[in-house]
Amino acid sequence: MYYGVGDPYAEQTQDAVYDWPYVGFPLGDYGNRRGAPAELPYREYDPVLRGWYQGERKLHNFRPKLYYTRPSDGKRKGAAGRLKDAFTGEGPDVFVTMSGDRLTLMRDRPQRWQWSGWGSPYDAKNREARWHDKDWRAQDDMPLLNHNNSSRDGQIYNFKCRKYHTPRPWWYNYPDNDNIWRDARWQEGARHADMNPLSKQYFSGRRTTRVPPWSGDGPFRAGGRPRRW
Repeated sequence: MYYGVGDPYAEQTQDAVYDWPYVGFPLGDYGNRRGAPAELPYREYDPVLRGWYQGERKLHNFRPKLYYTRPSDGKRKGAAGRLKDAFTGEGPDVFVTMSGDRLTLMRDRPQRWQWSGWGSPYDAKNREARWHDKDWRAQDDMPLLNHNNSSRDGQIYNFKCRKYHTPRPWWYNYPDNDNIWRDARWQEGARHADMNPLSKQYFSGRRTTRVPPWSGDGPFRAGGRPRRW
């Protein structure tokens, strides 16, 4: 059976409806349109109802696919880099990704806050992050499962030495110590010996950056993402 459908809404219209659901559609459709007018919902896991769903339809006897995943922290990318990390004991762990839809595979993989152990960006202090994430799903807040009772329980990833550690008391006494990085963003092509990231975050949460302050002042002059005030 076929259903009559109109042209897809423009991306800007979709953004406006998502951000301001009680205002209604803006006047006119502007922006890049979807390539197709309609598509089936993704097959996703609902942690509340404890089942796989495609939209409102429950998928009975559905078996998701499993993939081995080793995330990247920005260093030693590619298969050769992952192999070097395995021999040196550096870099993120290897995880098993459970995915029900090939279109959501990248989203289903462990996110940075998950594999690093530093906590979700969607906590009580960052509700805005979830509110403006059009792709957020309930399963995105599910913690990683540890099935081997290994030493990784309770450990967090230090982006400086690229290894997992158990929090020590002196971390809290000296939260801005440069030996602990809870996050680091590297320039494209950064070598393993490069210890000068574009930005880093200390244990206290304070961030520092080498990105020029004028970056992002305008979409045409500065390039990159325009800064929002």
